[in-house]
Amino acid sequence: MALNHRLEELQIDSDWILSAIGENVMISDLKHNLIWMSDGAKELFTEMSSATKVTPDRMMGASIGPYHKNFARVAAILTDVKKLPHTGYVQIGSFYARLTAAAIRNPEGRHVGNVVVWRDITEEKRLELEIKDAYEKVQEEQELSQKMVEDLALIPDKIAHLVNSITAIAKQTNLVALNASIEAARAGEHGRGFEIVAQEIRKLSDGSTDAANKVQEAIDEVNTLIQRILDLQQG
Repeated sequence: MALNHRLEELQIDSDWILSAIGENVMISDLKHNLIWMSDGAKELFTEMSSATKVTPDRMMGASIGPYHKNFARVAAILTDVKKLPHTGYVQIGSFYARLTAAAIRNPEGRHVGNVVVWRDITEEKRLELEIKDAYEKVQEEQELSQKMVEDLALIPDKIAHLVNSITAIAKQTNLVALNASIEAARAGEHGRGFEIVAQEIRKLSDGSTDAANKVQEAIDEVNTLIQRILDLQQG
């Protein structure tokens, strides 16, 4: 009251002060009827009228109930001074706001109304959603990368199985070439042509063995690389 008295002495309108502060302020009575709006709040709700279908002039003197999905919960908060001040968040169309409600008391300390300050956090929310989307994309890429590494880890085993088969065939081929050489030696002059064939078979067998060894070396390198990748991911 001392402040109000001093303002009256200086002939300063309290409405002008609230407007000068630039806050989006609304005041309602205990019946939840809107009795005052700052110029900032009027501008704010004018911008939102495309989504709300209600202009500030129609809001004045009317209940704030229709603007809440669960007004019973809101009313319970606004009528209980123990729950005030209270901060909540609302979305109206593409508009996001953080609002704080506080009790207004008369000189005797009786709860006579409520004041709500709105703050436009649309840009903050947009950035938050962008960060969330970016984080989810990173998570998806990490999961995809992990799946690729796991699939890659299976390849060496498959190749190793193939290498084992090639090695076994090479051993069998070499054995066949050895037997052929023995039979060619027994045949003497008539077995020289067969000996040449046996030598070529032995060369192919040796070549297959060398190739299998080189493939195994490549598999070992791939396994080492995969293990390093897994260690980096786990670290």
